[in-house]
Amino acid sequence: MIGLVGLGNMGYAIYKALRDRNSIKVYDPYVQNKYQEISFVNEIAELENEKVIIIAVKPNKVTEVLQDFKLPHIYISIAAGVKISTIKQNSHSNSSIVRIMPNLPLIANEGAMGMFGDPKSYEIAKELFSSLGKIIELPNEELIDAVTALSGSGPAYVFSFLHAMTEGGLKCGLSYDMSFSLALQTLKGSVAYIEQLQKQNLPYHPAELRNKVTSPAGTTIYGLEVLEENGFHASVMKAIFSAYKRAQELG
Repeated sequence: MIGLVGLGNMGYAIYKALRDRNSIKVYDPYVQNKYQEISFVNEIAELENEKVIIIAVKPNKVTEVLQDFKLPHIYISIAAGVKISTIKQNSHSNSSIVRIMPNLPLIANEGAMGMFGDPKSYEIAKELFSSLGKIIELPNEELIDAVTALSGSGPAYVFSFLHAMTEGGLKCGLSYDMSFSLALQTLKGSVAYIEQLQKQNLPYHPAELRNKVTSPAGTTIYGLEVLEENGFHASVMKAIFSAYKRAQELG
């Protein structure tokens, strides 16, 4: 049913997430020797009989890949910045196109994804990806770039923050393993707390929750002061907006 073109980091994550529930044929001549457990097809032509084609190659390779297909398909593209109009121009006129911007946590069924495209193919796209995390239908294609910058790139920001927290604990005298364990559980616990508040329909605005941890003249306000002195809040906003502008440039 599914053809997957491209087995980079995200393509491989999608493959691992979908393989237990779906029949998937994979084409990527550049990594065939890297994954001995996967049976690759040798030519794109061998994917022509598959109803759904997931395009997971680098943005600059999308046009080249599409031109190798001769029949209409349901294309699900995860390529950042490559617009539906570009995909249409380089595929069969009867093809249906959906763009999805996923992120790496989908491999743990905790992905955050935005979707836009042909409504006729939404159900198929949702059937494949909704079990891999939270998927949001977007009102216009332009917002795909915003999803790319926020949740697509977001895990890298989170991993960087986790690394920084761990090294902060290390500087204070904790072992690396102890510090990492505490930092990771702090992130997990904070998210779980917000989700619990949401389920109970209680206030969960991050600024309000931060105030619950911040007591007068306590340790937290001193730590927050240093973060703000170094532009923590603004830096995160700028990072997301910079990634957004780059996604636009790729299109």
